[in-house]
Amino acid sequence: MDKQLKSIEVSADQHVHAQTFNARWSEDRRAAQALTQHLRRVSGRCRQSALVGRPQDLGFQSSATLAGLIHDLGKYRLQFQIYLNAHDRGQRSVETAHSVYGAAAAIEKWDSLAVAFAIAGHHSGLHDEDDLSSLIGGSKFRALTRYPCLLELASHSPDFANNISLILPNESDGTKLPPTIAIDDGNPDDIRRFDVFVRMLFSILVDADRLDSEKFEQEHRFQRAWERPVRTLDADALLVCLESERMKKGVEKWHCNRELNQLRNSVFDASRRCARTLQQGFFSLTVPTGGGKTLSSMAFALEHALANDLRRVIVVIPYLSIIEQNAGIYRTIFGPDQVLEHHSAVEVKQMKSSSSGDEPPHVLDAERAMENWDVPIVVTTSVQFIESLFAAATGRARKLHNIARSVVIFDEVQTLPPHLLEPTLDVLRTLQKHFGVSFLFCSATQPAFRKSGNLTQGFRDDEIIEIAPNVNELFQKLCRVSYDVRPPVERWDWMRVASEMLHRPQTLCVVNLRQHAFEIFAELNEQPQADTRGDAEETSVFHLSSAMCSAHRLDLLGLSNKPPRNNIKARLEANRPCWVVSTQLIEAGVDIDFPTVFRAMGPLDSIVQAAGRCNREGRLRDESGQPMLGEVIVFHPQDSGLPRGVYEKATSITPPFLSNPNRLTADPALFAEYFNELYQITPTDRVRRGEHTIQQLREELKFRTVAERAKVIADNTVTVCVPYRRAAKIIAKIRKAQRVDFRILRRLQRYMVNLRPGPNTLYEQLVEAGRLESLHPDLDLLVLDAECYDPQCGVVFKQRAPEDLIV
Repeated sequence: MDKQLKSIEVSADQHVHAQTFNARWSEDRRAAQALTQHLRRVSGRCRQSALVGRPQDLGFQSSATLAGLIHDLGKYRLQFQIYLNAHDRGQRSVETAHSVYGAAAAIEKWDSLAVAFAIAGHHSGLHDEDDLSSLIGGSKFRALTRYPCLLELASHSPDFANNISLILPNESDGTKLPPTIAIDDGNPDDIRRFDVFVRMLFSILVDADRLDSEKFEQEHRFQRAWERPVRTLDADALLVCLESERMKKGVEKWHCNRELNQLRNSVFDASRRCARTLQQGFFSLTVPTGGGKTLSSMAFALEHALANDLRRVIVVIPYLSIIEQNAGIYRTIFGPDQVLEHHSAVEVKQMKSSSSGDEPPHVLDAERAMENWDVPIVVTTSVQFIESLFAAATGRARKLHNIARSVVIFDEVQTLPPHLLEPTLDVLRTLQKHFGVSFLFCSATQPAFRKSGNLTQGFRDDEIIEIAPNVNELFQKLCRVSYDVRPPVERWDWMRVASEMLHRPQTLCVVNLRQHAFEIFAELNEQPQADTRGDAEETSVFHLSSAMCSAHRLDLLGLSNKPPRNNIKARLEANRPCWVVSTQLIEAGVDIDFPTVFRAMGPLDSIVQAAGRCNREGRLRDESGQPMLGEVIVFHPQDSGLPRGVYEKATSITPPFLSNPNRLTADPALFAEYFNELYQITPTDRVRRGEHTIQQLREELKFRTVAERAKVIADNTVTVCVPYRRAAKIIAKIRKAQRVDFRILRRLQRYMVNLRPGPNTLYEQLVEAGRLESLHPDLDLLVLDAECYDPQCGVVFKQRAPEDLIV
């Protein structure tokens, strides 16, 4: 049977020997890209990316070269060419699959498991090792018996033959570059290192393949040479811009608080000085809220990049509200073309496994438009960054190789998800050691990530270098608030909270649950002294919710480029009444300044971060004009509901750390103690009964299973585009063009809301009422009916109870 099969295949190959083998047709079916051209160009891109990521590693570079050269080897099959030229996706079958053949060649001829993983998944995503073995060695595709004929056909191309000759296996004369990524099967640490190398190789191949596909399509469309614009980091020039901004801010704020400005300057200068003199590694910037971490951390990153010839700066931020704010600051300083703001919401639909068990042989236009972090400064979410480290899907993983030789700033690092700490820190170590990445951990409540029995990948005391000068002294000098911690027996209902807020002209109240925030908001609106008037142009009561897109929240805060006249910041600066109730989304990094902050009892770091919104600029004065402290009141709600899991555990251990409130403002070591205790009672590697941990799954090379379980947020959500301000025009532009452009996707990110699906949810009611429509067939994005987006509350639905308006 095998001889008969081989005879048939040889006959088929002879039939197409004189034919042109194509990699793809253009979308309008008027031009075809030659397969030899595609393989040569992808291979060249792969080799260049590998050279940049690991300049001294010839084995890694050769592996990338090989992956690019044979990734589409299966397209030399007659059955695939017939299918491709017919342009009938209905003809797909086992015989039209193509990735498996290059993977088989990588395993059998080159003994390269890493290359096989990358090729087999370059459309359908990384496989688990057992699935990869079945794919290559099984009878479904007969890949091991078929690939030699395909290699022979490909070798008739001089381009292919010349390139493949450089990476032939088993050469000992030193003139060849064997595609080897070593692995010690008996060493779990080394297997996890290999896991990262496979992911980087996979990312390189996927990005090179998509970039060449995009280049071919755009050159056909415009009938001229085309490349996706890529801007390289000019750290020297950006430092000049940053220094200019520092001086400008210093002049603006010098008369407000001269001492505070001097302290911020000292942190900024120390950051630049350390960046120039220290070798690459792990660093921390421990500065109280309001101490200038945003500019100082960027100063360190740019100076460190200049000193070590690094390629980009990646800023990882936990909340969308801070991303919008900080990305806006960076765009203003450096120019919009230097900064990419990348959220987690825009993703290509996960491709379904076909009946053939292989990948769809076309590349979706939307996937070509996905981000690959090709700009000097990237500002992204913790969700996007961490889940990309463990991603199996092509759209999310393609940017991973561009982390190599970068400076990564973790802003508000204490918010890293505890249930993923062990695998995350392990991957960061590998990136630092093998791919030239430096990491800067920034926070006023530094977790330290101390090595312990429950955090084996934690750091020794000498592994993280602190770059802030005289941290204890900084905390004492930057103390701008006093804490009033109410006893647990004193339980406040929402009427009491509203009353206490309204007794003060300007207050912020931060609570633990969205439901609590809405109920207090409703209670405030019932009080006669709250000047609401039912008019957004005059209201003095504000509510911040995740039912609002980030652009909307920034408008209300007054932190956008063109906010509405009546916004929170404007009212605070004009000394007008202003009462704001919010969940935790306001408490980390948002540049807003209240004289009084109420905080419901919660995790210690959340309480201190909320306090960072109080007297932030140190402007408060008493009746005699002397500086005075802001007021932070910690109360126990009568409704003591809390988010389950780590948040609830963190809240439970917090009261003892509040017994001496003075330590909160004077002793940064308090937070290391707190987090060390938290990590001892909290799993630091996601595990369920009867399942392996993520680290164990990585040691089994189960890439797809790891991706499914390594989620920052366990609950699934659905991304919805809301027609707020400019979003309606962007949505109309995408629909009119009938295609997706990566630049348009970038602009749309700030107009999205995540809704939670499930019975009786707002999302389900919107679906049933026909209020959600698909934006584009290749994107998991829905568009909300304009009538269902309220200018004060965000996403709503008619006849909903008030408590259901917030999602």
